[in-house]
Amino acid sequence: MFRGWYIVGAVHVLLALIFGAAYSFGAFFSSIQANFDAGRFSTASIFSFTALIYYTVGVFAGALSDRTSVRAVAGAGIVLLALGFLTSSLLSSSLSLFLGAFCVLVGLGVGLVYVPVVSTIQRWFVLHRSLASGIALAGTGVGTLVGPMVAGALMRHLSWQSTMQVYALAIALLGLTAAAGLRGRPEDLGLHPDGIVPRALAGPSGGQVLHGLALGEAARQARFWWYFAAIFFGSIGLFLALVHINPHAQQQGLSIIQANLLIGLIGAGNILGRLVLGRIGDKMGALRFLVFLAVCLAVLCGLWSVARGFVALAAFALLFGAANGGCIALYPTVAATWFGTKNLGAILGALYIAVGIAAVAGGSVAGLLFDLYESYTLSIVLAGVCALVSAVAVLLASRLGGRQS
Repeated sequence: MFRGWYIVGAVHVLLALIFGAAYSFGAFFSSIQANFDAGRFSTASIFSFTALIYYTVGVFAGALSDRTSVRAVAGAGIVLLALGFLTSSLLSSSLSLFLGAFCVLVGLGVGLVYVPVVSTIQRWFVLHRSLASGIALAGTGVGTLVGPMVAGALMRHLSWQSTMQVYALAIALLGLTAAAGLRGRPEDLGLHPDGIVPRALAGPSGGQVLHGLALGEAARQARFWWYFAAIFFGSIGLFLALVHINPHAQQQGLSIIQANLLIGLIGAGNILGRLVLGRIGDKMGALRFLVFLAVCLAVLCGLWSVARGFVALAAFALLFGAANGGCIALYPTVAATWFGTKNLGAILGALYIAVGIAAVAGGSVAGLLFDLYESYTLSIVLAGVCALVSAVAVLLASRLGGRQS
């Protein structure tokens, strides 16, 4: 079997670990809020600023892995992530110290892994790029499904601090093992993308396989900034759901187990979306399908605003996770088509800063609005409008081409 598929497997495991850890915060939410006697805005801000850090770090991590070793960069990220969970679990007496340790160490850890490994997949594949991205990025969905559910199960027998320590050990052991199997480019092993000699890849997009724009060149194009806006607006709803669907469900009277399961269902849908929808993206065209999925997100936010009870919320969580999974799988594929793969790590890192900003908007702002109005309705409607804006921004980016901004 082509070595690239083993790289896909390693990336899948790494993404499952880092996002299983990061998104398990929803399961810890109520315990952390009670421990520090904090409001929902303050508690949600821990997750939001952590996400802002790891998506901001991505631009530097991507550039570093472009020039050095993706194994070394990802391995360092795993170590920092494990230290983040371990250190935070020992600082349960001070909210400010907990916030600093969790945000900085977990943020740096996830940031050093995410963009480098995602950009690596784009270099190993061309013909099957959407499918390979979907399988690799399905790890995020697996993590979103398993992480909160395992945390919830452990906290039935352990304190939340001990649960974080168990997570730290698992992250270190599994993460370093997976990182050891990474290789940045097929050329490093005397191979070619998709396992096909370069002549078979000649064609309209063949020149993009080994070449591409530098970050500065890409950033001077209007297309880059419209795509940045598209990713930002398209990501707001995901973070709002991941952080707040648990307390929103408990507000409706659902049990803690059911509320944690809703986070897991977003992850399950994510897996489905990245595996199935990624394949459709190869056939239908990644750009066209990305616009379609953004519109679907807006429709699903409308469903969430009227959903009552576990069945309705579960249906929303599964479908919303699938649509988001498809979008996340297609973001790097479209970027590789437009900007090439030579410096894709740096370019993706810069684009994913938009996701970090969206994490603050989707997590903290929703918490603030709830503290003010004791309702999530306004936040959910806002997320739906943002999804529509994302679809428009993708279309504008495609029509502007390489025009200078």
